[in-house]
Amino acid sequence: MPQVPKWLADTMIAVASPWLRQAVVSDTTMLSDELKLITFKGDFDDEDFLPGKIVQFRVDDTSFRHYTLSSFNKQQGLCTVLFYLHGKGPGSQWATNLQIGQEVRFRAGQGKLKYNEQGKHHFFFGDETAIGLFNWYKTTALACSHEYFGVLELHPQHAVALNTLKIMIDYVHASPEAPAVNAISWMEDMHPDCWNTWQRATFYLAGRALSISRFRKYLLQKGVEASQIRTDAYWADGKRGL
Repeated sequence: MPQVPKWLADTMIAVASPWLRQAVVSDTTMLSDELKLITFKGDFDDEDFLPGKIVQFRVDDTSFRHYTLSSFNKQQGLCTVLFYLHGKGPGSQWATNLQIGQEVRFRAGQGKLKYNEQGKHHFFFGDETAIGLFNWYKTTALACSHEYFGVLELHPQHAVALNTLKIMIDYVHASPEAPAVNAISWMEDMHPDCWNTWQRATFYLAGRALSISRFRKYLLQKGVEASQIRTDAYWADGKRGL
């Protein structure tokens, strides 16, 4: 429910008030010109945010937006969200204006992508909107002595975020006209010995709907089982608020 009439949004907030989390912006960091990492501090003693968890903010009078957490520290009462400030909607404008000391309220919910704790190998595919999710998955993989790998479709100026967050995966240039094509070419260049290991991984595909669809089709053609592939489309061309 990305957008509703103001009266309904007010009613939803009033009804959900007892379950809403309160937090304050404690830090903001620009990882690139359009990637803003925001740290929220609150009382999360009774909350167990698991990798893949989402939070929902009311970003204006009529709009709600979901974001995936990038990290969570229960002991310190901190969680982070990485916002992609592409400037094309109310969520981007709202996140751009968030400042240290500002109070926010949000609702936590289960995301579609869940980390496979039984898997030993984890492969990430997505774009700028998925970097936050994969940052937490990276932290989880290292804590579990698992291996992770992957490729993202990025605009070159945003690749610096991978280094800052120490996400050791590769990237290819995003091509709006050819979704997933560069990533598939990257996969085709993978050494056969490497693919023998990673074809048994759990694959997490997040971000642009069309890129996900094409990359999933490619994986199936390569012999990856459908049960190994987990997907969540964050956005689609011509649509708002997925």
